[in-house]
Amino acid sequence: MSSIIEGTYKLLSFSLEKENGTVEYPFGKDAIGYINYTGSGHFSVQYMPRHQQADNWKGVSYFGTYEYNREKDYIVHHVEGSLFSSEEGLDKIIHSRVRGKSLKLTCPTPTAGGKTEEAATIHFEKQEVLPPVTVF
Repeated sequence: MSSIIEGTYKLLSFSLEKENGTVEYPFGKDAIGYINYTGSGHFSVQYMPRHQQADNWKGVSYFGTYEYNREKDYIVHHVEGSLFSSEEGLDKIIHSRVRGKSLKLTCPTPTAGGKTEEAATIHFEKQEVLPPVTVF
């Protein structure tokens, strides 16, 4: 399985646009994270605020397999494991746009009542060379 989607992408921004047009940054404007798509059809995604607070942590982390449809610009994430067990077993259909090193994902975020009132827009940049690992 070889496609243009394969690779490691660094998070540039994560925003939520509300139905009324306002934009929020739930992980902050300086959020950090990565998404990785492998040639074997697996993916993993993690993002979080740059500065976590011990008593109020936030973040997204899940993994599984994926299908990429270049012609129709969407990715399906088949979630196998997640920080949120309610997501396990779900198929997340995400609008995607790949242009050069840029990956933009857009997906609706349903509320508790099942109504979609906001859309997440997530921008990533493909990493040609992975940044060095910092040892603490």
